Amino acid sequence: MMKFKRIIASALCGAVIAMSAAVPVLAKTFPDVEGDASVSWAKASINSMTDKGYIKGYEDGNFKPQQAITKVEALLLMSRIMGVDEQDYEMSVDWAAENYEDTVTAVNSQYPSELSYLMYLNVLNLTDLRNYASSANVNTSLLRWQAAYLMVKLAGKDSDAQQLEIKDKSVYSDFDKIPAEAQKYVVYATNSNIMNGMGKDENGKDYFSPDTTLTRAQMAVLLDRMITMLGRTATLGTVSSIDYESGAIEIATQDGRTEGCEIENIDTVIKFDGKDAKIDDIEKGDEIMVTFTNDAPRLIEAIAGQAVETVYGVIGQLSESGGRQQIIIRDPESDDKGTTYNVSASCVYNIKGARGTFKDLKVGNNIEAVLTGDSITSVTVNEKETTVTGVFESVQGDNSSDSYIVLYDEKADKTTNYQLSTGNISVKRNGAIANLRDLSRGDSVTLTMTNGRVTEISAKSDTAEHVGTIREIVLSDKPEITIEIDGKNQTYYMSTATKVKVNNVDGTIYDLRPGNSASIVVDGSMLSSIESSATATYGKTSVSGKVQSVNNTLKVISLQGVGGATETVYYDASTTFLKSNGKSATAKDIVAGSNVSVTGSDTTGYFVATIIIID
Repeated sequence: MMKFKRIIASALCGAVIAMSAAVPVLAKTFPDVEGDASVSWAKASINSMTDKGYIKGYEDGNFKPQQAITKVEALLLMSRIMGVDEQDYEMSVDWAAENYEDTVTAVNSQYPSELSYLMYLNVLNLTDLRNYASSANVNTSLLRWQAAYLMVKLAGKDSDAQQLEIKDKSVYSDFDKIPAEAQKYVVYATNSNIMNGMGKDENGKDYFSPDTTLTRAQMAVLLDRMITMLGRTATLGTVSSIDYESGAIEIATQDGRTEGCEIENIDTVIKFDGKDAKIDDIEKGDEIMVTFTNDAPRLIEAIAGQAVETVYGVIGQLSESGGRQQIIIRDPESDDKGTTYNVSASCVYNIKGARGTFKDLKVGNNIEAVLTGDSITSVTVNEKETTVTGVFESVQGDNSSDSYIVLYDEKADKTTNYQLSTGNISVKRNGAIANLRDLSRGDSVTLTMTNGRVTEISAKSDTAEHVGTIREIVLSDKPEITIEIDGKNQTYYMSTATKVKVNNVDGTIYDLRPGNSASIVVDGSMLSSIESSATATYGKTSVSGKVQSVNNTLKVISLQGVGGATETVYYDASTTFLKSNGKSATAKDIVAGSNVSVTGSDTTGYFVATIIIID
């Protein structure tokens, strides 16, 4: 983690860097290149590649341009032009080793870093590793069709090549000699000018010569061409915004600029802490390094940034001195003078929908400021009154200055807290006047915010009707009823507006009984109405057992009866309580652990006691 931050902070300074050689060296010439007219076409590329340190000559001072290049030599060169030896990718190489080195060393223990790095970049898969780096293949010569396959994968176009439809196999006269698994790659490489044919055959047609070995001179030219085509660059900084649906990411660089990228290619490699990831794993405030090839994001690496917090309020004061910018943000509903925040040099400013600067801010602006660590990294200036939509999750707090409504954003797949006004908040649910307690999880909510505080809430819910059996009733500030519906228990909340009927007579929650059938109308997780009636009559006249629990509010006793079965007994004003010695008693004399004998009737669908004798 710290190592990645160090690279961002010092090695690249958050800028866009054009990737070239790790350590350029002085131009070097080779006698067998200078003196061989047959390789003059490759001289510039050989010199360029050796000057940049990607490819080397031999100890005798020669380059040996006509010598065939081996498969493993090709892989090593590919890893170098993708940055395996560069400081900017030091953390990437470490992550690659952490995730792939065990796999690589099982096949090839001589070059673990380079081969792990190519697997990290999705240039090589396990089959490729075996085909090009195993002991049986490592020192064999690289063939032209193999070079085409590897270069397309190096370019990050593996999926594009696989999806290619070959309409004309006459592109090369020897096309049928190309292995079937490589034909699309050869065509793609040809169409992209990565590789061309070997000239004309005796019939004047282009031929590819797939089984011809690739020489060191040809490899130098091919890789020089790939470097130019890839145009590898990297952008580093902090994620200032991210659109999970479109794949667009905005990056605040440390020199104050904003750079963007949009993930369109499925071959784009995404890593979080060096592990395979998806765009959904990246959040605003994370540190990020995006490597571009062909002007598109090829590798996206992210690590968790500093803690991110959003502050709403109005600007009380702006100051700029000695290169340091500060903003005082105050609560518009408080007499407090506000809190002073330092502004990051890379802060992104959105002024009522348009990009701006610190100088565009004004005292009194209603703002949404994103804090990364201790500094403001993003400021959005909103109208005095704005609206926000989402799915209701909960309300936190007690309507004080620290109270929030929590909404879930389905598009971004995350929850956000919105601070509630300390004044009167207008709440409507399904068009009717309501209060915060009437909101139900799952409601579709529109918030009206004034100066960054929620002042109006409009909620809608999807209503549904169900029929089931009451299984549990919980009395609390927000009563709950659990109802078995189609074999599954569902818990719903009741509010003061919930309509209750029992046996077609208006009632309250105290008239409901577990075991009774119920027809309900629900709004999200809230009961709009419940109609209950007795479901069965068994003719039971007596029960006995040990008391497990007593609820004197609901007037219900739970017993462990004969054989361990649970029995539920209700009592009412007409129930007589006696002790086993014949003396009178009350419901309060019944406690957990007591043994009781009950006489009564279940003709109403639940057992109601006439006499309860307490042992």
